[in-house]
Amino acid sequence: MKKILRFFILLISLAVISCGPKKNMIYMDKVDYNQEIKQAQYNGSLIQVGDELNIQITGYDELAIKPFNINTISNTNVKEASDATSLQSYIVNKQGEITMPVLGNIPVTGKTIDEVKVDLEERLKKYLVEPIVIIKPINLKIVFLGKFGAAGMKVHDNEKLNILQAIALGGGTSEDADLKNIRLIRNVNGVDETYVLDVTDYAITTSPYYYLQNNDILYAVPDKNAQIAANKNAYWMKGMAGFGFLITIYTLFFR
Repeated sequence: MKKILRFFILLISLAVISCGPKKNMIYMDKVDYNQEIKQAQYNGSLIQVGDELNIQITGYDELAIKPFNINTISNTNVKEASDATSLQSYIVNKQGEITMPVLGNIPVTGKTIDEVKVDLEERLKKYLVEPIVIIKPINLKIVFLGKFGAAGMKVHDNEKLNILQAIALGGGTSEDADLKNIRLIRNVNGVDETYVLDVTDYAITTSPYYYLQNNDILYAVPDKNAQIAANKNAYWMKGMAGFGFLITIYTLFFR
C-alpha cells in the first residue's frame, strides 16, 4: 500500500513540475519605454493576379466621363456591380492586366493602388480635363492556419492591415501558440516565401512585414511545450493501445 501511495505522489509531483508558468504570452511584451516608439512605413499593398478592383472615374464633364465608366466592350474581367453608383469592378487577369473601356489593357500587378490611380489619371488626361480616379480593392483576404481562434480564410476591407489587426481578425492566438514564431507566408513574384515574426517584441512595429498584403497566410505554430505534450500523448495512446492488446491476448489464450 505504501508503494502505491508513493507512486501516486511521484505522479502528482511530475504533473506539478510540468505545469510551470508559460512564457511569451503577451503581445509586444519586450519594449523599452524610454526609447522612441517607431512605426513601419506603409508603402501600400501590391496588386496581384486575381485581385478585384472597384474603379470609378469622375470629372467635371459628366457626359465626357460616361464612356469610361460603362462596360462598352465585352470582357470577362469586368463585373457589373449591383449598385449602379458603384459602377464596375475589374478582375486582374493572368497577364497582370485589367481591361477598361477606351483605355484598353492596363498593367497593374506589382503596383500599389496609388500608383495605378496616377497611371490611369495620366492616361485619361488625353480625353478628359482633370480626371479623378477612385480605386478600392474589394476582395482582400488573409488565411489563418494553426493556433488561431478562428482559423480559415477571412475577408476584410482594411487596405492598411497590420499583423496585430490580422491576429485579431483570426480570433486571436491560443494559449499554446508560440508568439515568437508566427510565420508569414507570402507569394512574391510567383514564389512562396516564409518569414518568422516575433509579436512579443515591440520592434515588430518597424518590421517590413508589419503590414500585410492581400492573400498572405499566417501560421501560428504551437510552442515547444504543446509539441512535447502532443508527442507524449501520442506515445501514451500507443502504449495504452499496446497494453490493451496484450490484455486481450492474455484473456483469450491464457485464461
